[in-house]
Amino acid sequence: MTPLSHPADIEAMMADLALSAARSPDAYLAAARTTLTQILARPGVVDRTRLAAPPEGLGRNLLFGTRAISVWAIVWSPGAITPVHDHHCSCCFGLLSGSLRETWYRPISDTHAVATRDAVREPGYVACMMPSGPNLHRIANDGPATAISIHVYGYDHREQASSVHRTYEVAAG
Repeated sequence: MTPLSHPADIEAMMADLALSAARSPDAYLAAARTTLTQILARPGVVDRTRLAAPPEGLGRNLLFGTRAISVWAIVWSPGAITPVHDHHCSCCFGLLSGSLRETWYRPISDTHAVATRDAVREPGYVACMMPSGPNLHRIANDGPATAISIHVYGYDHREQASSVHRTYEVAAG
């Protein structure tokens, strides 16, 4: 997959972020948070007309990728939802537009998890985590409008299909 092109300052910001991946986890997460915050402050910087946006579900659009990180714009149609999952790598995301519900889970086995908390994320929200686990969550667009989020993952998109380590079924509880 070929990344979408961006203004030179965004390309430079992404290149700096990729270099930060070699630093300590705390320094890297701080750099990812800062980068996402800067991108979210300029909502016009992502050309929405070039983003794949399926009528149902979600569309993943590669913005930038190196051996250390991959940055994606994800377009969430109303009703789009991920499975409950955790990540094999660092995961940072920020909400560019719309709203998303993030539900956190606690694993009760290798295959099942129970919900522990729930929050609606609005534009400007940024979260970052390392795969120190368990960091199980599910993201859903349960609103009436399309949402767009920007995700920074600590993996090479050319070698791995996604950042998801494992998915879980929701258990009553």
